Amino acid sequence: MNIDATSVRNLEIIEPLHSALWGTSNKKRSLFHMLKTTKTIGGTRLLRANLLQPLKDIETINTRLDCLDELMSNEQLFFGLSQFLRKFPKETDRVLCHFCFKPKKVTSKVLDVDNAKKSQTLISSIILLKTALDALPLLAKVLKDAQSFLLANIYRSVCENEKYASIRKRIGEVIDEDVLHARVPFVARTQQCFAIKGGIDGLLDIARRSFCDTSEAVHNLANKYREELKLPNLKLPFNNRQGFYLSIPHKDIQGKLPSTFIQVVKHGNNIHCSTLELASLNVRNKSAAGECYIRTEICLE
Repeated sequence: MNIDATSVRNLEIIEPLHSALWGTSNKKRSLFHMLKTTKTIGGTRLLRANLLQPLKDIETINTRLDCLDELMSNEQLFFGLSQFLRKFPKETDRVLCHFCFKPKKVTSKVLDVDNAKKSQTLISSIILLKTALDALPLLAKVLKDAQSFLLANIYRSVCENEKYASIRKRIGEVIDEDVLHARVPFVARTQQCFAIKGGIDGLLDIARRSFCDTSEAVHNLANKYREELKLPNLKLPFNNRQGFYLSIPHKDIQGKLPSTFIQVVKHGNNIHCSTLELASLNVRNKSAAGECYIRTEICLE
């Protein structure tokens, strides 16, 4: 059933009617936000689509209700599925899009320096795919005894599909089994640099050594500043835009900051800054990571 835009607005299906007046805290007043307890982004999109275009087909509605009855009466199944969806990567949709639009032929352009970002996206997608496939045995365990048509059909089409097992096996030949999808920037960068098993590509192993050496040098430098400048609470955060930088609490700074500190910015109760030495190490670390990404892409292709 199609619902026109005016009705969607007046019935407050997706957004509350007076959101500008009430503010963002009022979001829960719409039907969509009251029902939104989804565990994945794909689930959120599906819920939204089903509210905007509700089903009219009685057979499909009853099939869904049978599935709902089973989930309501079988706690083990309900909580098992909920636990599986937590382990399942939220961004799986993005991975599917990535592989749908891949060029058929790999050219020497892969080796371009500007290509590191594209290489990083491919590595991230492969790691996401691996994480999703690694979670499938848990889904199989949960759905094995499901009775309703909908859940039993998912078990047959997904859990018993040999293609998923063969993709997982193929990934396992190249990707290290301990590599997992991570959201923390530096952890994600490290996971991507070390995604491929050691010994597959000599140039990749050299780039990794350089990446480790510069990462270690950065942490040693931070320790040096802590000891020499009497700054025990100095922290070393990382973000993708500027790499490593220094964070020092205001209360720890007596008088003026030493002239070695540059790019000084006040940030809440802390001061964020860098030094020429740290900036130099950041450049080398980023360059080594970029080389790792490009060599990793060549192995993955």
